Amino acid sequence: MILDSKFLLGALAFFSGLSSNIDPVNAQTGVDTIPPLDLTTPLWIWTGEPPNIPGMRAFRKTLPQGRSRAVCVTFGIAADDSYTVWVNGVEIGDNIRKGGDPAGSAFRELDIYSVSLSHIKNVIAVNATNIINVDGVILTGVVKYEDGSQTAFVTDASWLTAGAATPPDRFQEIEFDDSKWAHAAVIGPVGTLPWGALHFAAFTGKVCGQSDQPHSPHHPHIPDIICPALLPLPEGQVSPYWDLRHQVDCEIRRLEEALFLCRREKQKLFDRLIIIIKEISSFGGGDICQLANCGNEIHHHLESSTEVPIPQF
Repeated sequence: MILDSKFLLGALAFFSGLSSNIDPVNAQTGVDTIPPLDLTTPLWIWTGEPPNIPGMRAFRKTLPQGRSRAVCVTFGIAADDSYTVWVNGVEIGDNIRKGGDPAGSAFRELDIYSVSLSHIKNVIAVNATNIINVDGVILTGVVKYEDGSQTAFVTDASWLTAGAATPPDRFQEIEFDDSKWAHAAVIGPVGTLPWGALHFAAFTGKVCGQSDQPHSPHHPHIPDIICPALLPLPEGQVSPYWDLRHQVDCEIRRLEEALFLCRREKQKLFDRLIIIIKEISSFGGGDICQLANCGNEIHHHLESSTEVPIPQF
């Protein structure tokens, strides 16, 4: 017999049943809340140069991986005298707005950011600038994973630095080659003079991946990132619209990532399906060439989109 479209529809329904057993990618399981940050373990770091040398210095840290995919990083950061921070090549914020504060908030107050993640490898990059006197950067953070687990990380000797060199072009990007960079030099723990005691800036974000830190007037544009931080509302105002839009945008982007990663599994299942159809048709003398062409057409569409049109016979 020659298989008709009704049989193929049934076979594709069988495939749908198989695909429903694939574990979801980036499933949100207990990762929504903002994790607490710890100020007891981070270390002030720099390049190993003597103090009082002005200039910009580049630092990078690949975030720790867990048993499942990382979905969010929340961190607090401060620098003497200023910083700009990126996550996966996207500028997240800076403390330039605090420059000249007589209370020293630029280096005694850690700004908090929470950013969604959708890459396998995730990188934080910092451009820290010393203008005068001592220099240092300090950060404490937590990575959350799709299974609900989390891992803390801090500035320490594991961070990499370009040293006294001018920060290289695109050093913020995930795949930038930092293999020849040196390990950062540790200056001391929280409480080290002249910085003394530190504290966190006010932070009202309640959802992991949603940051409320104001951006510097020097960088008013917030880039379109995987799960972007929203512009802050005026003090005392609340807008459920912005919260909902943020959640929708995040879930759409996570779904797109999940569909992309599932294509390989889909192809394996289609391969199995074509083999089954060929075996079934062989019992009734089916047109194997026609079935093989069907398989080729499915693979062609699989390479070009996540939706596979049903071929007509």
